[in-house]
Amino acid sequence: MNKFRLYFTLLLTSIILFSCNKNDDDTTIAPPRDLAEQYLSDIDSIEGYLKTHHLVKVENNGLIDVVIDSIPEGNPEGLISIWDNTEFPLQSKIVKNDTRVSNLVDGASLDPVDYKMYYVMLSEGVGQQATTVDSTFVSYRGWTLDNSEFDISNRPVWFTYPQISASEIAVISGFRQFTALLKNGIATPDENGSGQITFSNYGSGVVFIPSGLGYFNRYQEKIPSYSPLVFTIRLHTIRERDHDRDGVFTKFESLNNVDPYTVDTDGDNIPDFLDVDDDGDGFLTRREITKPTGEGVPNTGASKYYPFNPIVDNPQTPGDETETRGIPSCDASDENLDGYTNPARLRKHLDPNCH
Repeated sequence: MNKFRLYFTLLLTSIILFSCNKNDDDTTIAPPRDLAEQYLSDIDSIEGYLKTHHLVKVENNGLIDVVIDSIPEGNPEGLISIWDNTEFPLQSKIVKNDTRVSNLVDGASLDPVDYKMYYVMLSEGVGQQATTVDSTFVSYRGWTLDNSEFDISNRPVWFTYPQISASEIAVISGFRQFTALLKNGIATPDENGSGQITFSNYGSGVVFIPSGLGYFNRYQEKIPSYSPLVFTIRLHTIRERDHDRDGVFTKFESLNNVDPYTVDTDGDNIPDFLDVDDDGDGFLTRREITKPTGEGVPNTGASKYYPFNPIVDNPQTPGDETETRGIPSCDASDENLDGYTNPARLRKHLDPNCH
């Protein structure tokens, strides 16, 4: 298969979406403002909100949530602002707008702003930390700085980035980048066999998003143009993605949450996580990491492909099989096991001289 044809099958226009499928009639675009100037206005509004409002952690319909109210003039009750809260300390992270013009390496957003994204962790979670390229199963509630709620989903929804099918839903940059700071929870199936699953000990928090990481000049239903946004976000579980279906998880091809669009081994302007032939040698990555026929225990596992790294057996997972060898280097052999296990090895699917 021509990898360029596959790539452009995967390529989707990067439209900023949120969970609700809003009609075109509900969306208008205001004249664009200067991104840097708008950010200064947004961060001033957000910091003002943080200094004049207080936060209380609550449970809402069995889910972790918050109540945020303004502090009355004179603060007669001695309420502590979100800015000064020590029980749930205010944190921040500097991020870029990761919305894309295209899915090519050089298709990055032209937004030059370094955004400060403020957030509060309500619970870290006990499972695996998400990455921006995992599919995430989240519930959420969103409101503007005047405390007007514009969206809520108490039932978890799957979000993914980037989209590779019309059925998938992407989210605004700030929402996505905060979700990647959380860990997923524990899934417990219903004992009565109903098929329902409940989640506990999941990561959750509140994030304050400048408009440049949100809808910016796009008016959405209940969200005026240039609105900073606030969300409570809960990460129930994740699904690791293999966007190009080459047998290597996207999170590995993007070097563990480094911007996946910057990793392009063969320099063809197609990032490795969307490239079916990462080293450009004419051999599909999937074929290059397939285990030889008859390779025996303990090197047979759940997959016919080598895992990216050797997998340590997890006795807590029934049916899990140990895979002691990762994707090999070109010189890996039974005499050179280092070629299967050394984290610094050049894996064969990234070496154009090794097929």
